[in-house]
Amino acid sequence: MRKEIITGALLAGFTATGTAVAANGDTTFGAQTFFDFSHIEQLSNGVDVAPTGTGFDVKRLYLIVDHTFNDTFSANLTTDAQYSSSTTAGSGGVTEVFIKKLYLQAKVNDELVLHAGSYNMPWIPYVESFYGYRFVEKTTLDRLGFGNTTDWGVNAGGRAGGGLLDYSASVVNGSGYKNPTRTKDVDFEGRVGVSPLPGLTLAGGVYSGHLGQITTANENFQSNTAQRLDGLANYTIAGFHVGLEYWDAKNYKTVATAAGGVFGTSAVVATSATAAVPNDEASGVSSWVSYDFSKQYSIFGRFDDSKLSKTVDPKLQDQYFNLGVDYRPIPKIDVAAVYKDERVSHGSTSVSGFDANGSNVIGGTSYANGGLYKEFGLFAQWTF
Repeated sequence: MRKEIITGALLAGFTATGTAVAANGDTTFGAQTFFDFSHIEQLSNGVDVAPTGTGFDVKRLYLIVDHTFNDTFSANLTTDAQYSSSTTAGSGGVTEVFIKKLYLQAKVNDELVLHAGSYNMPWIPYVESFYGYRFVEKTTLDRLGFGNTTDWGVNAGGRAGGGLLDYSASVVNGSGYKNPTRTKDVDFEGRVGVSPLPGLTLAGGVYSGHLGQITTANENFQSNTAQRLDGLANYTIAGFHVGLEYWDAKNYKTVATAAGGVFGTSAVVATSATAAVPNDEASGVSSWVSYDFSKQYSIFGRFDDSKLSKTVDPKLQDQYFNLGVDYRPIPKIDVAAVYKDERVSHGSTSVSGFDANGSNVIGGTSYANGGLYKEFGLFAQWTF
């Protein structure tokens, strides 16, 4: 109940401020939300399963506060919200508000900008900026659980050569923004991008660490280091936007057993001093294209092909695509009619960002039928 009161007070405060409010000329408030009204059909082993049905979802609700101290120092607080179906003392489900970003920024110059706190990770938000349809779907690494959008730690980034080169490097706890817990070691993620021609961007990234899973209690257990290599090519010309992301992730997750095909078991650290942890590898590509007919209308499509367990269960595969038409009545509002299709073969996996922004298991125990997910509806975002 207390969380709901706090949430209501925050929303009321933001509504009262209008599109932007300045306090002493240096503080602004804003918001961003993603929502949809759609019909879902999901099959597992050839049978309809939840969340099959029709309904309305609010996938994201960001409340944003930016404060500028002077030309060098600034700060940001961005809260997020999600629905939790857990019940306490018969109270029913609640909406939880938590911190997405909370950081202090020091801009030395364009070539060096420092951040401390919970800040954007170098790779996933970078890819989102080129993809352009985050309100429709998360990027592939985010939705499949092979990376975080923000995390607690320190970051350095910047641009040089008039935008020819950009970079970002972070040292973080490794568990993501929802879990700031201190663990035995810190993780590293870095990215370098170049723009050799107008409209063309090429980038590469790397991740290495233990995902916040190794502590003093299990530091002597058998363990692996989670590693990921990333590549991006994006080209924009005359209203066309074409992009390709490649990734290869080692020892993030694996299947429980090759016979079971259920993907999602940790491949970082063993569960006990005598247990073993398997080595595994996943890789995939994500490609997208869109065309802007005008400032108001565009069409878009995307295709992802991911091999989730190349070592333990090489046949486990996830294929996803979407097609849509976007209408932008004003610059701060998007409304898109979208069709989505996802197929998981030879097992099952959990994918994030579905009903009420929860996770959804696609696939089944029958390799012959696997899992099929279809969705059609209206997807929208607004910001101020």
